Amino acid sequence: MNGCFAVYCREMLLMQKKIGKLGYVFSAVMFPVIYLFAFGLGLGSRVEVSGGYVPFLTTGIVSLTVMLNSFQQTALSVSAGRLYFHTFQTVFLSPVPALQIVGGIVLAGITRGVLMGGLVYSVAWLAFAVPALSGIAVIAILLSAFFFAALGVALGLAIADPDDISLVNNFIITPMIFFCGSFFPVQNLPPALQTIVSVLPLSLANKLMRLPAWDSQAAANTAILGLMGLGLLLWGARGLKNYSE
Repeated sequence: MNGCFAVYCREMLLMQKKIGKLGYVFSAVMFPVIYLFAFGLGLGSRVEVSGGYVPFLTTGIVSLTVMLNSFQQTALSVSAGRLYFHTFQTVFLSPVPALQIVGGIVLAGITRGVLMGGLVYSVAWLAFAVPALSGIAVIAILLSAFFFAALGVALGLAIADPDDISLVNNFIITPMIFFCGSFFPVQNLPPALQTIVSVLPLSLANKLMRLPAWDSQAAANTAILGLMGLGLLLWGARGLKNYSE
């Protein structure tokens, strides 16, 4: 565990240097905040959703913010460190076990995702007086950050060019942003598309974010997200063990 904490501290120091620049934080949350205000002000009084559209939208925006920042933090850190800056090799050659290295990087990704998601929620709370997040929503945020941070590590180790991350963004991340219930209920989609979308990780996170109380559905979604994240964590650790460049 000491090795995991050491890697986490390294990643956080690298992230701290970036966060110290105002433009970094601004760019990380600008996209979600624009959508929050555009949809919240433009559609807030016109769309009927149980509990109100703005609270519904806020949970979706927070969820996609966590996804974007958790994934980008780890995917870019690993891929750019491997292929451009060659700093990842020093971590790989350290006596720290592969699982602890991957775990430390994932923890840093979770931290960034939760931090940026919290900033976006704070903006929504100040601007629209949305209600506080429930305990289930907090669990959803942590599990979503875990899944997408682990996905970033696994892909960061697998790709041959950091530019390949843009392909993942275009064909995986972006479709989830618009189809997984962040802006409108998944039930509004055609039945066939609902079936596909409902099993995607961002959909599971959004469902958890909006559940009023703990029930069997909450337990199932929690277990699925957690197991998928754990699988990606182990996949990343295996990829690191087989790493050679």
